[in-house]
Amino acid sequence: MQLKRLLVRFRDLPERSRATLVLWGGAAMVGLVAVLLAKAAEWAFAGFDALTARWWWWPLLSLPLGGMAIRWLMTRIGQGAEGSGIPQAMAALEVADRPEIAERLLGLRIAAAKFVGIVLGLGSGFVLGREGPTVQIGASIMYACRRFVPLADAAFRRQLILAGGAAGIAAAFNTPLAGIVFAFEELARSVEERTSGKLIGAVILAGVVALALLGNYTYFGQINVPGFSYGILLPTVLIAVVAGLVGGAFSWLCVHPQRWLPAPLLAWRLGHQYAFVAGCGVLIAGCGLIAPIFGSGAEATSAAIASGDGLAWYFLPLKFIGLLATFLTGLPGGIFAPSLSLGAGVGSWFLPLFDPSLHVKLIAIGMAAMLAAVTRAPLTSAIILMEMTGGQDMVISTLAATMIAASVARIFRTNLYHDLAERALRTLAPAPAALVSDKDKP
Repeated sequence: MQLKRLLVRFRDLPERSRATLVLWGGAAMVGLVAVLLAKAAEWAFAGFDALTARWWWWPLLSLPLGGMAIRWLMTRIGQGAEGSGIPQAMAALEVADRPEIAERLLGLRIAAAKFVGIVLGLGSGFVLGREGPTVQIGASIMYACRRFVPLADAAFRRQLILAGGAAGIAAAFNTPLAGIVFAFEELARSVEERTSGKLIGAVILAGVVALALLGNYTYFGQINVPGFSYGILLPTVLIAVVAGLVGGAFSWLCVHPQRWLPAPLLAWRLGHQYAFVAGCGVLIAGCGLIAPIFGSGAEATSAAIASGDGLAWYFLPLKFIGLLATFLTGLPGGIFAPSLSLGAGVGSWFLPLFDPSLHVKLIAIGMAAMLAAVTRAPLTSAIILMEMTGGQDMVISTLAATMIAASVARIFRTNLYHDLAERALRTLAPAPAALVSDKDKP
């Protein structure tokens, strides 16, 4: 009876007040789901890790079988939940005025399938992160809330998608400022004044829910590094250039598999999807038996930051292969955290050349630079790194590294998320996609 009275009062509210309440309620729900996903993913990967520690051959079994199971799930109920999730949210922003198309990119069914797919993927040992998928999950939850505001127009639907994606990043990484910057820099190319207020409110609410359930924490632990000195300039430039080349190459390989995979393998991938996924799983397992590349890489990266000893030289190429193979399967999975792990590998390459007091700082600079190179979002990358590690003393060097890496990555003329969003729109909508990729800009 009380619930019925509340619903009646809600319907009697002015539409603007109702829209604000819907936005706040949706943001709180995004925070809750992000925490649930974080815990479920953590437990799933811990189970995989325990089984691998007991039976070294476990990944050779879990990866191909788990991959085929996830592919079956995606085929049956998870259409639209494949891949990172950020390109889908970007594409949905472009077609918010065409709900029949947007609903194929965002929705509660897609969010549920994405959630299950990520947990199963990490439980199987695939090289993926949960942060990018949380963007699509958050946007899907918020987009579903439009039903409580029957007169909601396309502008309000865009606000919901944008706020949901930003809230997802903020809650997943415990980085509220990065969530806001990510929405402005990557999801939307321009944001009106009314949207920015709603966006900040949504991020705050999602962050409050996450903090209430998880407490105040830094994703990769707290780092203590010396402040800025001119001695950091040379290693910063070297690491940023290498990260730009590696990250740019990774994005190009992901966007253009038809240009580098042999034609017979492309045909086999298309005609034998389950066998291709299983084959990629075996390849990833083989790499993981040499270096700790399974999962997002957060554990190995955190250990490298805590010790300052860095990662083995072969970690980077093996993690690169594992992440690329996971991406090619088309299974749900993000690249944010794995990219940070790749960057830690780049930074580790340069540790023997410089003073030990700089080692932790060089690893962190490599992480931010790699994320900027892959995503082409330098401000977001710098802020994420600083919020995830408490590395406010690294503002200058981190910003410089991300700007350099993103600029170097431009030589590949690829913008991963924008290019994939364009592809999604071309697949779903017969009209030309409205997105303009950075590769077409001077």
